[in-house]
Amino acid sequence: MTQISVAAFVPPGEQATVARAAQILQAGLADEGAKLACATVADFDGLRTAAAGTIRIASLTPELGLERLDTPWSEVEQRLRQDYAALCDSGDPVLVTTIFRHIGAQRDPDRAEAILVRLRRLNLLATELSRAYGLFVIDLDRIFSDVGAVRVMTDYGMDGHDAAELAGHALALGIVDNALDAALPFEAQERVKRAITASRPAIQPPPDLVPGNLMTMGKGRRRQVVSTITDSVQDNHVGWLIRQVLKGQIPPRQAADKLIHAVRRRGVQESLGLLTSGMVRLMGLKPQ
Repeated sequence: MTQISVAAFVPPGEQATVARAAQILQAGLADEGAKLACATVADFDGLRTAAAGTIRIASLTPELGLERLDTPWSEVEQRLRQDYAALCDSGDPVLVTTIFRHIGAQRDPDRAEAILVRLRRLNLLATELSRAYGLFVIDLDRIFSDVGAVRVMTDYGMDGHDAAELAGHALALGIVDNALDAALPFEAQERVKRAITASRPAIQPPPDLVPGNLMTMGKGRRRQVVSTITDSVQDNHVGWLIRQVLKGQIPPRQAADKLIHAVRRRGVQESLGLLTSGMVRLMGLKPQ
């Protein structure tokens, strides 16, 4: 039986999310002859020292602790970049979750603005870490914003049953989409993904009702909703993969296996587009 190991560093309020993700994922893996072993670790070092082949999950929410808010952002950013660079050097899948941009009324109003500023910076940093080191971002902020804080009854702390259900489902899908290449063949991954997708939480709107790449700007009568243009995580990951091969940190055979998987998943035309985009990023050029 195939053993899939997951290690997660999350605050206490998000441990229910990890547990729910493990339940959902194990239910989908059972029919594929795979077994999931999921454990939480006490600190970031626990992720670094996890056994080779372990899928590593990290939350940025601990950076919102009141004891850390007074640390200058430049110091926090430098530390996180160093931590995640070291974590990604192993070549094992690393997934980072964004933070829901909502502060509940029960929080200290005197620190609310500082928390919100730090939260936004952390979410932006997650995308930058993805570009730099090839980790995968699970955008919980986007998913929770689609549902709304009133319905899900939580804030950035992710407490509550509905929050654990919604975030756990997203995390399970994120693992299947990005972290199982070494454990399962493509066809098995697709079957697991279909099973998890079919168990979408009732509170979550259907995908066809969720608008893409939207950002709210302004307040009151000046409030506007605009469409944004963003880089895809796949493009970022391809560029990172090429860099790892050139630096000798990933064997060419492993990179070839990932490329073959991409072709099977996305088709030849889209895969070639991703490869070209990755080469452009690597050379620091912009397509004309």
